[in-house]
Amino acid sequence: MDERSLTVRNKISWLLIGLLFSTGLLAQTDVSGSADYPLLERFPLSWIESYQRRQTPEYLLMLSELKKVNNVVVADRRQSLQGDLRRITYRIPEPHLPDDAFRHFREQIEKKDGEILFSCTGRDCGSSHYWANDFYGISQLYGLDRTQYYLAARLGNDYLALYAVQRGNRRVYLQLDVVSPEGADDLKQQLEVAGYATLSLEGRESVEVADRLVQLLAEFSPQDRFWFVVHWRGDDASEAIAASEAFGRELVDGVRQAGYENIESFGVGPLVPPVLSGRDRLLMVVRRTQE
Repeated sequence: MDERSLTVRNKISWLLIGLLFSTGLLAQTDVSGSADYPLLERFPLSWIESYQRRQTPEYLLMLSELKKVNNVVVADRRQSLQGDLRRITYRIPEPHLPDDAFRHFREQIEKKDGEILFSCTGRDCGSSHYWANDFYGISQLYGLDRTQYYLAARLGNDYLALYAVQRGNRRVYLQLDVVSPEGADDLKQQLEVAGYATLSLEGRESVEVADRLVQLLAEFSPQDRFWFVVHWRGDDASEAIAASEAFGRELVDGVRQAGYENIESFGVGPLVPPVLSGRDRLLMVVRRTQE
């Protein structure tokens, strides 16, 4: 190879190296002991700057914008959770914007049949200062109000709080909080906030499920009405519907024996497959409050 060719080759090599560094394509190393949330793939070439995992006695999942009232940062709607908390802070490589990373995660949640409980963008979310310092307690998340994105979602049995923002120095961060609740209180919270709750039926007899429903209904007003909607996967739709209807009747019989009359059951078999989320049998409890 002649000297001119070597010179051209060296220039191209250095140009490529410069592009890699200037566009942030070289992913950094994750902080020690960290891990991704297994149900969602990280944004390409991003890395974890901060990671925590612990049991929390109370996590407030924000379901509306943050605002300050009487010097206290609050949200009009929120849900109290307890259980295992994972806090993952991702640094997003340049030149990507918060919307790129936020959309990457939101699309995954939606494809996995996750439920978006609340979302906002820009100044409709409130001040980024409130999210960074009062809610998350992570100073790196303090950025430009107009560049922020937030959503609260439920994916399977887990609750997610997702926040993306760009700082004044143009660095982009994405925060993912995951709460895996414990105990029967989770069903009560779902009914209070969303008006419905889901319970897996796999490996459970109707007597066991009916007992749990009796405990759940005891937390609400005797005037409330409830629908038990049974989902049942099967190759033969007619047989699956019949099986779901039979299971629903058994649930109603068991719950009524405990004195609850304002209940009805519906067997829909496999006719609403997205609700199953990969599961074979599922119960949806719908709460109908009296006007």
